[in-house]
Amino acid sequence: MLAACSGALFFGFFEGPMQAINPATPTETIVSAAKVPQIAKTDVSVKQSIKAYQDKYPKSDVKSLSLEKKTGKYYYEIEGIGDQKEYELKVDAQSKKISDTSTETLDQVEQNGVKRKENKLNTKDLLSVKKAVKEAQKKVKSGKVTEVSLNKALGTTYWEVKFQQSDKKVEVQLNAATGKFLAKETSELDD
Repeated sequence: MLAACSGALFFGFFEGPMQAINPATPTETIVSAAKVPQIAKTDVSVKQSIKAYQDKYPKSDVKSLSLEKKTGKYYYEIEGIGDQKEYELKVDAQSKKISDTSTETLDQVEQNGVKRKENKLNTKDLLSVKKAVKEAQKKVKSGKVTEVSLNKALGTTYWEVKFQQSDKKVEVQLNAATGKFLAKETSELDD
């Protein structure tokens, strides 16, 4: 199922280890310091990738978006939702070529806009990936950016910028429209 692939993120509005505000409330997940990292230097902007998604699936909304490097290239992975179906696709961040599309019918109780209303992201007035990364760098200072994603929790659409440092991972969350700092999580690298 597409929903299983997106995972869940519990969202905190403080600096330090993140904790769930209300673990019973579902949330959706789901794109180096000093200079702008390669991940923020794509030819295709986040707005262009969302437009490519909307051109392919016009009667749907974006519910998650991530920008990361796979097989040596950067891709936007976009998940969306309509009244009856969920959609996924990849957009090449250099050429805007669409690949790896899939569609799945929603369960009966999720249809007719129920899940769509709950999960759609606010994609109006988004910060660019470059600006989101620059704002996140102010909270991290060093490390390699490994992923930038657009997510939603508690009604707030936010950018999550993931950094890898020599011995830990750092995730910074920023309001997607304003760039306001929301949360920072630091954890040890998995072995």
